[in-house]
Amino acid sequence: MTNHNPQIINHNSYWEREKFSQYTIYNFSKKTMSKSTQLIVGIILVIVITFGMTVYSGMQTGRWSLFKGLVEARERLKELPKEMSDWEIVGEDQPLDTETVNILQIQDGYIARSYRNVKTQAVVHLVLMVGPTGRVVVHTPEICFGGRDYQKEENRVSVTIPVILQDNPDESEDTFWKIDFINRGLKRDKISFYYSVSLGQFWIATENPRSAFQSYRYAYKIQIQSLVNGEEDNVKTFLQDCLPTIHEFLRPCK
Repeated sequence: MTNHNPQIINHNSYWEREKFSQYTIYNFSKKTMSKSTQLIVGIILVIVITFGMTVYSGMQTGRWSLFKGLVEARERLKELPKEMSDWEIVGEDQPLDTETVNILQIQDGYIARSYRNVKTQAVVHLVLMVGPTGRVVVHTPEICFGGRDYQKEENRVSVTIPVILQDNPDESEDTFWKIDFINRGLKRDKISFYYSVSLGQFWIATENPRSAFQSYRYAYKIQIQSLVNGEEDNVKTFLQDCLPTIHEFLRPCK
């Protein structure tokens, strides 16, 4: 039956158009919200993964190891006297180059200075640091010093130095690696290095420091060098004189 009422026809057409419009808007909104949600979820996942990888890397390298024990160790280290036994500081503390500090991650955790013996005028250069174990224990003079200008004279040797500490009247021993380098130039200057690692007690020269100290989050490293002049071993003399004092400014590592 044909409907001749134009008002009804227009009314029905209006509602059909309205329903179609609402359906289209709903569908569009649904698709748009779905894509937006996926984008947000994707961004969140990227952030979480990146953060997790950063934290993991930080734990492995020691960047996140700045806890109370390490802070105290750094603060105590900076109190090392400028006069020890017959030795006194020459000038002021010297900053290490930025690249070395960043590689070792020892910001605010080192002292670098020169000491002169007031009797013999011999001079030694001391670098004493505390930082993430995985970084500081494997950085040796063979890596950072041996190169184009200097060549090592012989392979390193272990040197034992007896030491008596204030809180331990019994004689103990510190061990160090010693290695000498000769300048490749005409002067052929010879420089002697002593270096070792400590967990806050004795200094230990070990063949594989990474595995020996891997269970500790931070460690101490000491390196002393001096120009060789004659038969006198200035670095050894410095260690014999000053080790008891240096021990007082170490803290047990964790």
